[in-house]
Amino acid sequence: MAPIATTNDPKLAQAGEDDLNHRSDASYYRNHKNGLNEGSRTVPVAPAKSNSGLKPCPLRAPLVVTTVGLPCRGKSLASQKVARHLNWRGESTKVFNVDGNATADTLHEISVFFKEDNDVAIIDGMHLTRQSRQLLTNFCGEQLYHHLLIEFSCNDKCLEENINDTVQFYHQLDQNIDWERRIKENNETYTSRFEPCSPLEGPLITVNNSEDSMYHSVTARGVRGAIQTAILGVLASPVIRQQTFYLSRHGESEYNVLGRIGGDADLSPRGMKYAERLARQLGGPGSAPDCPSPKLIWTSELRRTIRTVQNIPGPRAAIKDLNEINAGICEGLTYEEIQERFPQEFAWRDQDKFKYRYPHGESYLDLLQRVDSVVQALLGNTDVLVVSHQAVLRCIMAYFMGTKPDDVPYINVPLHTLLIVRSYGYDFKVETVPLKVECVDTYRIQPKNCSTTRTAADALTTVPAHFDTPLSQPTSIS
Repeated sequence: MAPIATTNDPKLAQAGEDDLNHRSDASYYRNHKNGLNEGSRTVPVAPAKSNSGLKPCPLRAPLVVTTVGLPCRGKSLASQKVARHLNWRGESTKVFNVDGNATADTLHEISVFFKEDNDVAIIDGMHLTRQSRQLLTNFCGEQLYHHLLIEFSCNDKCLEENINDTVQFYHQLDQNIDWERRIKENNETYTSRFEPCSPLEGPLITVNNSEDSMYHSVTARGVRGAIQTAILGVLASPVIRQQTFYLSRHGESEYNVLGRIGGDADLSPRGMKYAERLARQLGGPGSAPDCPSPKLIWTSELRRTIRTVQNIPGPRAAIKDLNEINAGICEGLTYEEIQERFPQEFAWRDQDKFKYRYPHGESYLDLLQRVDSVVQALLGNTDVLVVSHQAVLRCIMAYFMGTKPDDVPYINVPLHTLLIVRSYGYDFKVETVPLKVECVDTYRIQPKNCSTTRTAADALTTVPAHFDTPLSQPTSIS
């Protein structure tokens, strides 16, 4: 597993470890009256001022998030977790990794990043002294950026686990160094220099990390606005190091066979066969003794998902937020019928599938907001089976895959396929396991012609094949 508080790049990690031994906090900056000087470039930083002397930041001004804390307290893992969540929600976010404090180069890179219409910069470093943090506060005040400090600590058990993870990572780089002793010595050295955030510094979130929800705690002071509140919500959940999730669409439904969208159709004969095969894969009848078994089973409220998991043992819940996207006036129609009755709507959806909202229904943007609570609940657990629908699972998979919002409606989540998501440090890997039960293909790519004046043939060119009547018997499977 990747370390909790280090980079995953071996070269950067080695360089960072060398710098960790030699640099002090204050040596990053050369104060020349109004700036941080590095070579010939000076990044303006004003002297500390009272809040009354600073111009107020615009409501949608960019946000700089600065992490604070000793090594191996979970700063990097939390930084990446926050960045993943904000990017998933459409807030363009980047993590800037520094060894100790932000440098003049870091501030310059952040300024360029914001000029390109990005939203949030997270500086992942220690920032142990009040002076180093005040420089960043002044920089944000001068540039009219919002600034949020996040201070990390953890209990002894969590610290020991973090150190062990970090030692394992560095051991892969060089086995001739006693990494455990070096990291513990660095912790002792930096502990004497650390100046905890004071009540006058802020806005501030303090996080005491633990995998145990009874010990994990978060406090906040001065947090305001939607983005800062979203960050607070992400940090409120304990970070579980090793997680596994099982995601699947329901078995093929009668509406899938006919090419109809939405509705509350039951499983087709082939869909019922998939339900049997999925149960055999996840601890149900006929499963192997060593096969995985979910600790929790979450489905939508619709029949086809509930029927799919009926033979899988484990506690279960039908969750409204996992219901399929509401197609409004198009519920129960085929794509051919939508094109015939509402050709303009069909074209508008093809033009911007992410933001398009069905009349009296939902858009993918609405859906992302709806499943936010599901994703946050997932991250607080492990070994959870989620059986839901194509659009919903696209939104959930987009979180783990780091997919840009506009690409979410085109993630391929095929029927009769188990998706296994495993965490690796702050990354996730997805394993695709087809269960070899025949089914229709419901994936539709964006057609080349999305004009409202296009012909019906152009509109329907990418519509997947389907049957005219329901299937009565399942086809044979291997």
